[in-house]
Amino acid sequence: MLPGHPRTNASPLSTDYLMTLFLDERCVASLLTMDDALGAVEEVFREQGRGSVTNVPRVRAPLKGGVLRITAGVLSYRGLYGVKVSSTAVFGRNAGRMFCLYRETSGELCAVVQVFGMGALRTGAASGIATKYMSNENARVLGVLGSGRQARTQVEAICRVRNITDIKVYSPTPANRERFCRDITDTHGGQGVRAVPVTSYEAAVRESDVIVSATTSSTPVVLGQWLARGAHINAIGANYEHRRELDTAAVQAASFIAADDPEQARYEATDLTEPVKEGVLSWDRVHSLADVVAGTLKARGPSTDITLFKSLGVAIEDVALAARAYEKALEQKAGVVLPDLAG
Repeated sequence: MLPGHPRTNASPLSTDYLMTLFLDERCVASLLTMDDALGAVEEVFREQGRGSVTNVPRVRAPLKGGVLRITAGVLSYRGLYGVKVSSTAVFGRNAGRMFCLYRETSGELCAVVQVFGMGALRTGAASGIATKYMSNENARVLGVLGSGRQARTQVEAICRVRNITDIKVYSPTPANRERFCRDITDTHGGQGVRAVPVTSYEAAVRESDVIVSATTSSTPVVLGQWLARGAHINAIGANYEHRRELDTAAVQAASFIAADDPEQARYEATDLTEPVKEGVLSWDRVHSLADVVAGTLKARGPSTDITLFKSLGVAIEDVALAARAYEKALEQKAGVVLPDLAG
């Protein structure tokens, strides 16, 4: 059993006294909404564009039977920094994912946060913010490739920032895409959203104003010849060398390309590294989403432009959401208070 005591038995909180909290998956889910995530992610990218945020690109190290991943970010405008340690294919699907939030001036530990669920929330929010700044304002049709946990938060975020009316969904297993569409209709149907399963990646992409690729494919599932004029693509699934969702023609078709971290993209985004190797893309054309959100760069010119956001999932998003969860936990007396770790 975790040392400490439930917050319901704790003394009234004072933000003048540092209290280290443990926030488990259930607690985080009860604290954070998609609106929280969108607000936190938009704020952190805007501040990064202003120079007050530092993202440390992901470091990977081999484990027996898996991979260790370490990320970190500093939010100087909030006086906070954080480090996430996660692993894949070694301890189990939900294990080995922990985030620590610290005060920048003192190094004191604010919170230890389980972040499996939060990862999908912040990744969805990043695509939501990219869609807000990079897609046409009148976008109505959303094509979704994939029907897993990540795809759900993608839909939720994009429906928050655009008046989506029709969603086309493809994933290889018919039962999964049909269930996904039923769930989306149950959740968003009251807002006039209609979700339908389709029978191919091509059918999901063609005539879509916004496209989300949330797959684990090792070969392209979005082809340039399928893209409608004016489409915006959120490519989120391929952040390993052996994964690729976009063919070279899809990347070439994009008038503007942004990534959540262009430096990290140079070794994680096969969607971009392959066109660079082929000589049809140069890294100076891959911009930071932070510069778009801060207003330094304009992503969209004519409404017929195709735009591309390459999402890798970066540490500053985790810091921003963990900070939001911590603040709400203090307000709501949620979480578990850990013993004083300073002494």
